[in-house]
Amino acid sequence: MKLIFIRHGQAEPYCDDDAGRNLTEFGQTQAAQTAEYITARHTLDLIIASPYNRADQTAKTLLAHANAAGQEPSFITVSSITPDDDPNTAIADIDYAITSKFGDDTDDKCIAVVCHMPIVAYMVAHLDGLSPASFELAECRVLTTHILAADLGRCVDRFVPVQP
Repeated sequence: MKLIFIRHGQAEPYCDDDAGRNLTEFGQTQAAQTAEYITARHTLDLIIASPYNRADQTAKTLLAHANAAGQEPSFITVSSITPDDDPNTAIADIDYAITSKFGDDTDDKCIAVVCHMPIVAYMVAHLDGLSPASFELAECRVLTTHILAADLGRCVDRFVPVQP
C-alpha cells in the first residue's frame, strides 16, 4: 500500500484554541499545490484527517482535487493524530481505520494521512526506521509498505510546496 503523510498548510498564529486555528490564505495555496501534486501522481482510496481545523481544511482541499480528477476517496477523521498525540497509538488507529475500510485487501490501496508536526515526523520515522525529520508546511511524503509496522516502510516520493 501507499501511505501519503501530509502536514497541514500554514495556519493562523498560535492561540488558546489550537484546534480551531484555520489555514491562512497562503496555507490554502500550499494545500492546493500539494493536492495538485498528489492527485496528478496517485489515485487516492482514503483520506484520513486530524480533527483540528487546519488539517481538516488541508484534507478537504485534497479531497476536492481528488474528486475533480475523477477519484472518489473515502474521508474519515481520526482523533488521535493531533500534534501532541502518541505516534504509536496514532499508527494503531490509522491501521484500524484502514483495516475497517478495506479488510486485508490493502496492497493496491493509496491512503493519505493529513496531520501535524511533530506527530507526522514520529509516525514516518517509526514506519521507515529513520530518525524523525521535520516536515515543511503542506509537505507530503509517500511511503510504501505491506503492513503498518516498524521499519517496514520505504519513502519513495516527497513534495514540498512554496514556503513562506
